[in-house]
Amino acid sequence: MAPNSTVHLIRHAEGYHQLPRDHPNVQIRDALLTEAGLQQGKDFCDEFPYHDKTELLCASPLRRTIQTAQLAFKPEIERGMQILAVPEAQECLDDPSDTGSPASDLKSSGWPDGLIDYPLLSENWYVKEGINAPNDLAWRARAQKLRRLLRERPEQNIVLVTHGMFGHYITEHIDPEGHQTGESAFPS
Repeated sequence: MAPNSTVHLIRHAEGYHQLPRDHPNVQIRDALLTEAGLQQGKDFCDEFPYHDKTELLCASPLRRTIQTAQLAFKPEIERGMQILAVPEAQECLDDPSDTGSPASDLKSSGWPDGLIDYPLLSENWYVKEGINAPNDLAWRARAQKLRRLLRERPEQNIVLVTHGMFGHYITEHIDPEGHQTGESAFPS
């Protein structure tokens, strides 16, 4: 990142995997946004005061984060900005709801042409092993790698749409026992 850069971390809007609220359905693989989530994305777009300053728009390659970025950052997309798919920003656990899809499936999912920029995405980016493994050490290493990736970017105003749990690792709002501290942009 250039000196004095700002990174806006945004948690995705409500996905179908989060319903019902009292017993979320983590078995839904790579869920899309609910009607309420679609509205949350639109509402966020109306409230975000830095659309004209955003120079880079990034998102985890899961469908709900891409949808959130598409809705919440419509002005950026309308001026030709793509959503950079960043695999390091994916969610932590290996539940189906936290597991993405092969890059080829994502590319053929019907997104508008030119919406997503894929150079960081390998075909099997979603496999939960190595730095993507579902454990605290991997999450911390992946968050560090993501911070380094963002720090090396030349843009001064960056938006990253990610996930609630992993967002706490990015900001290092995790205590030594692995408990989250801090808040997410969208309420759970």
